[in-house]
Amino acid sequence: MLRQLQTDFYQDVVGAESLAENYIKNGNFSAKNLIQIYRNQYFLSLNKSLTKSYSCVKRLVGEDFFNKLTKDFIATHPAKTGSIIDYGNEFADFIKANPDCKNLPYLADIAKFEKLYKQCYFENVILFMRSIYPIVKIWQLTADSEQIDLNSGADCLKIYRQDAQVLVEKITNKQYEENING
Repeated sequence: MLRQLQTDFYQDVVGAESLAENYIKNGNFSAKNLIQIYRNQYFLSLNKSLTKSYSCVKRLVGEDFFNKLTKDFIATHPAKTGSIIDYGNEFADFIKANPDCKNLPYLADIAKFEKLYKQCYFENVILFMRSIYPIVKIWQLTADSEQIDLNSGADCLKIYRQDAQVLVEKITNKQYEENING
């Protein structure tokens, strides 16, 4: 019974339809209004998590476009656990497949880089990435930066944590291949 109630509640929070009237009775607020409070908090929490994890993506596309991306992502990729640390791992693939991002071909690689960076922060791992775009230059862009030529060179990167700091090291294509093919 409890398991079914938890399942129904989860579906009500992440879904468009609500069955809350079946298990929320009596009170000052309607079941629909109560579920909407949880939906809003659920969305805000996941949006905040994505904003922290993908701050460069947000900086590059602006707040309005980023919020549209996150809203669409959250609607199609509900949280699978109670922990939001790993939430958004599929964001780079989502961006790559999103028609609204077709004019931003580098954006998925930036999201992938940010995911790997975050992973290195939380885990003691060494990760490698290759992109046809100058990822480090794009990642370091600020409002005062000059425009970057996206064809200025590919990046092969080694991303790892040393002590409490995540380091990003440019490596050669040969070094990348040696580490990936081991």
